Amino acid sequence: MELSSKLVKSVAYDPSTGVLDIEIRLKGNRRYFNVPPVIYENLITAASPGWYYTRHIRDVFPRSIQGESGPLSQKFRLFFNRRGEFS
Repeated sequence: MELSSKLVKSVAYDPSTGVLDIEIRLKGNRRYFNVPPVIYENLITAASPGWYYTRHIRDVFPRSIQGESGPLSQKFRLFFNRRGEFS
């Protein structure tokens, strides 16, 4: 589903698995796991989907990033915060 947001381009949700796919403009795809249906409904009906995403989804649910693979990338996330700065 396309959204009219400067941050979130589109979303797809599978209620049977709780998987939420979000396409972030200029940053690629994110897949979030264990997302309740109410979170998806709130995202697609929010006045500002980008704000809702950053506030209620981005750092709340486990995720994978397209292009990310293997345990090495997971280790890097332990040493770098989400802005790519050493933590």
